[in-house]
Amino acid sequence: MLNYIWLSLIVIGIFVAVVGDWRDIANDKYQNGKEFNIAIKISDNTGEPLQKSRAYSCSLIYSEEREIIQRANLIMADDHSGVVHIFLDEHTPPLWRAIFAAQNKKDYLLASVRRDKADTLNFKATLSFAPVKFVKLNSVTNDGIVKYAKTAVELAIGLIGIMALWLGVMKIAEASGLITKIAGFLKPITTRLFPDVPPEHPAMGAMIMNISANILGLANAATPLGLKAMEELNKLNKKLGTATDAMCTFLVINTSNVQLIPATVIAIRAASGSSNPTEIIGAVIVATTVSTIVGITVVKLLAGLKIFRKQLEPNK
Repeated sequence: MLNYIWLSLIVIGIFVAVVGDWRDIANDKYQNGKEFNIAIKISDNTGEPLQKSRAYSCSLIYSEEREIIQRANLIMADDHSGVVHIFLDEHTPPLWRAIFAAQNKKDYLLASVRRDKADTLNFKATLSFAPVKFVKLNSVTNDGIVKYAKTAVELAIGLIGIMALWLGVMKIAEASGLITKIAGFLKPITTRLFPDVPPEHPAMGAMIMNISANILGLANAATPLGLKAMEELNKLNKKLGTATDAMCTFLVINTSNVQLIPATVIAIRAASGSSNPTEIIGAVIVATTVSTIVGITVVKLLAGLKIFRKQLEPNK
């Protein structure tokens, strides 16, 4: 079901982007093909003719409604044509800003220039931009779908090492009986939180290890343990594809878990120059304790509703 939801969102996103792009084209939002009459004044004027492929610092003067001066670099390709890199400021016209956003360049707005007379250093010219089309579609596909697909692959590959490490640690703890002892110690709590999971089931050990890792602020180290816990919980699921009460409870605890050592927040505060980066610990403990209590209360109340109980009944 989740796959269909994601696919639907992608299709809707592409459809909305295409409609938005066609509306921009119909309204001529970017005024493609328009030429702007400008004047260029070379800043480092040595009196010598402009050389090809050399960047000249210049002032670009545009005066359609009012005079606007933009700082730019001019690079001539031949005696009559070249490109300018325009550095935007508070005086830049809104249309140029929109084109700059569409070009997706970090430092400057790229435009072409053409002049009629090749024997002057300060000259009048026409300025034009490359046609801008399908900005929203490119944003959805390249900046959205493709970018996050790449991020997903990088994240998955990055987890291989940490998963191998902590699943190995868990296997050792399981074989040595450590998990059994921890599970037995926490049995009064876990049997109330997860009444559908047998105390000696491997899912219980994986959940305890995951919660412990989160409490200690081990970040990614908790991920493989959480995945292992869900895998084991799914073995107890009588209706595959539907999350059980134990799965929902574990997910709530996992996402709102009490943290004794918020290592990531402490690291960020330290990197930002905080004089006492660990002073956040008390507030984090209070906040995560409250969020965990609220989360568990809500999930237990919802689990008792008839509509959700009915969804867990096996298909006949």
